[in-house]
This record gives sequence, C-alpha cells and structure tokens, in this order.
Amino acid sequence: MTEHVFRLIPAMQNYPWGKKGSSSLVAQLADGAGIPDFKIDESKHYAEMWMGTQYNSPMRVHSTGQLLSEHLAAHPELIGESVIKQFGLEYGQVPFLFKVLSFDKALPVQIHPNTAEHIVHKNPREHVDSNHKSKMVLALSDFSALCGFLSTSQVSEFLSFVPEFASLFPADLIAHFTSVARSPNESECKAALKDLFSYYAQVDKEEATVQLKRLVERYQAGKESDEENIVKSLVLQLHEMYPNDSGIFCAFILNYFDFKPGHAFSVATGEPHAYITGDIIELGCMVTSDNTIPFAFSPPFHLDISAFLSNVAYNPTSGKTLIQPTMFTRGSTHTSGSLLYNPPIDELAVMQVIVAKGGVESHHKLRGPSIAIVVEGEGTVVWAEGAKRLGVGRGQVVFIAAGTEVKYSSLETAFKLYRAFVEVA
Repeated sequence: MTEHVFRLIPAMQNYPWGKKGSSSLVAQLADGAGIPDFKIDESKHYAEMWMGTQYNSPMRVHSTGQLLSEHLAAHPELIGESVIKQFGLEYGQVPFLFKVLSFDKALPVQIHPNTAEHIVHKNPREHVDSNHKSKMVLALSDFSALCGFLSTSQVSEFLSFVPEFASLFPADLIAHFTSVARSPNESECKAALKDLFSYYAQVDKEEATVQLKRLVERYQAGKESDEENIVKSLVLQLHEMYPNDSGIFCAFILNYFDFKPGHAFSVATGEPHAYITGDIIELGCMVTSDNTIPFAFSPPFHLDISAFLSNVAYNPTSGKTLIQPTMFTRGSTHTSGSLLYNPPIDELAVMQVIVAKGGVESHHKLRGPSIAIVVEGEGTVVWAEGAKRLGVGRGQVVFIAAGTEVKYSSLETAFKLYRAFVEVA
C-alpha cells in the first residue's frame, strides 16, 4: 500500500525576469527542496518553482525519482475517483499548477485563453492545453502588477493629456472613443475599447518607439502634467526594464496595482496582465501545460498578436476585488492557524497554514488531492491517526492524498506552509 503523504521534487524555471541568486525566494526555497545537485548560482535568474504534472516541467517523487504522474497513474485512489471524473483526468494528472514566483523585472503582458482548441492547431508547441486557465494570485511580499483594462473614461483622460500616446491613433478613432468613453452603455464602451486597443496592438513599431522616446525624455525632464503624475514612475520603471518596447504604452490602457503580503485576487481567462515586481504564489486550473499568449515585454518571435486579439476579453474596470480569506480552522488569523483563499475557479483553493511554536493544526479530510510547500520554519506532518509522520522544512514540498486527515505540529520553531488543493463534492 502506497503512502498517502510523501515528499516531492519541484521543477525550476530560470526565466530572465526572475530575481538573481539568493535574492530570489524561489532559489531560497529550492535550496531546501531536495532537488538533485541543486546549488544556488548567484549569476542565475530563479523565476518560478512549478508544482504539478505538466509535461514540460513535471514533479517527481522524492524517495524514488519517479514522475509524480506515473506514481499517481498507478495509484489513482490518491487523486480520488470524483476528481478524475470531474476533470476528465488521464495518466495520473492533477488538475492544477501550483507555483511560487520571484521577480524584479516585469513578466510579459499576456493573457490565458478560455480554451486553446482553436489555436492548438495553429501553433501546437505554444498552446498545447485545451483546458481554460483562470488563476489565483497571492502576494508573499510587496507586489506590483498590471491587470485588466482601465475604465474607458480613464483611457480617454490619458488620450487628452499624453500627446505621445494620442499620436499613435488617427484623429477620428480618438474622437469616437472620447465620445463614448463615459457612456452608460457597457457594450458601446467595450466596442470602443476593442477598436482602440486593436489599433494600438498593430501600430507601426518604429513610430511607437519614436513616441516612446519623446515621452520618456519629457518625463525624465520633469515636464509631466499633473494628470500624468499617477503614471510617470511606472512608465520610467518599465522603460528601464524594457527600453524602447512599445508595450510600455500599456501603462495608459491597463490598471496598475500595488499589493501587500496576504492580498489575493483572481485573473480571469482573457484578462491582460503583467506582474512587475514581487514574490507571489499562483494557482491555475490547467492539466497538461501553461497556456499563455504574450503581447509585450517578450522577444518578437514569441509574440502572437493575432491570437492575443482573438482571445483578449474587453472588460474595463476601475479596480480589483480582493479575495477575502476565511477561517478553515476555528480562531485562525493572518498570523496563526489556517486561512482559506477560495477563488472563483472550479473547486480550487489555497490555504495559508501557520503553526505556532509547540502548536498543532488539524485539517479534516479533503475530497481531492493537495500539494503543500513549506515557506518558513520546520515541523511535522502527521496522518493515519498519528501512526505516520513526516518531518518537513523550508522549501520542501509534499503531496497529500484525497481523503487524508492530517495534523501539522511544531516543536522548536513555528512554521508556515501553503497548501493548494482541489475538492469535488
């Protein structure tokens, strides 16, 4: 009989926007994760830690080196029959990808398509998962991001006060957009935003670069208007990261947010977004891959503007609704116990678990599998009514089978972990 709780070896991604060396949270966690031959290289970028069964960066069972998917295929009861049926799982897959990201340079402006069915055939190497990909983001540190379209009224304001931005568009397009920007007719505003953004997406890159240079020089000279103060530092920050990238004009089209540790929100399919700086946890609903369609801040050969425009959702908003955590165990707070972050994503959720020194935290059985990572301290996972236990420390990742009651205990130090799971009624 196979164990219901066991350690895993996560996969690493060294993208150029990741933090370097030991400054990266991902590197710090990887250092304790038991990855064979891993040693932090201070010249390397450590961007993401992946925890899932995706074909291109799969996890392995720590004790054997076997692919997690192969182990689960041989023991489907660890996933649970109801989860397998609900998500149509095959070959030992789990229906989510759990990540830790650490970055000090903006990720590409991108979207995740609702499904990849109509673009799989066009570019199967880039878009291989026909599953939709909504996701939840949870900040582990101060974190900034672009996410979702600004209100049309705000975009209209920027067209009025930022001549370099306005120069990208023909006068008649601006006139029409401005005329409907404050309309109470939502569909009319969305249509106008679609026209404007579609034109921007296909604007001549050389002309955009000329206008961007003028904009940056004006901001550097301190000649911005009062209305531009809210966006000046963002434009200069993005320009420092990606000089001459026309995607910097997204600062006048997309919402900018500063989040604090513990803040969480969801990103809908088709919603344009780009993380800028910070450390986060991300949980997405995907089975075999990581569907993304980049628009900016990415090498030209990675861009697929046509696919982006076909899949982007034009939903202008003036803010972002945070996911409010709830108590999973009685008396839990942001500093102790178990808090549940439950996003509007099919049966997926994340728990923050903090066990005080000398304390115990008990979790009832869940109707689905889960993956947990320790981010601070060390402790013990106990199951089988106390008959079995597993010591865990910072960076270590564990699989917890469906239907397994567990307890987390701490002796000498407090410890903190995040547990991602799927649960089907």
